[in-house]
Amino acid sequence: MQKTKFNFSGLLSIIKCVLIGIIATLIGIVIFSVVLKFADLSSIIISYVNDIIKAFSIFIMVMCIKKKGEGKLLIRAVIAGTIYAILSFVVFSILNGGFVFDLSFVYDLIFAIIVSAIVSVIINILNRKNA
Repeated sequence: MQKTKFNFSGLLSIIKCVLIGIIATLIGIVIFSVVLKFADLSSIIISYVNDIIKAFSIFIMVMCIKKKGEGKLLIRAVIAGTIYAILSFVVFSILNGGFVFDLSFVYDLIFAIIVSAIVSVIINILNRKNA
């Protein structure tokens, strides 16, 4: 059994990609808030659009992780999804003016992990077909 060493530069590249994902989320939310000024949408549609923005940001994040290194994309994507959920909770809690721990944080954490895992699997499948 081969032991692997902790790779600080690998973790640093994951964090950089997570920050890119957070920035993409912030940009998406700002654009959507401008749309909301001119459109009257129900809260259900707003919730779905927010999830789509998060999923697209996670897609960008996982693509960045894929470009930064090879091997074990699924593990790196799940770690990044976890960090993404935690950091986005912190950022949006600061923007909202307070931290509220409720079930929505758990939902966001599970959502980020599942979407990052699915995206990494899809990327690996597409890379095998193109190879």
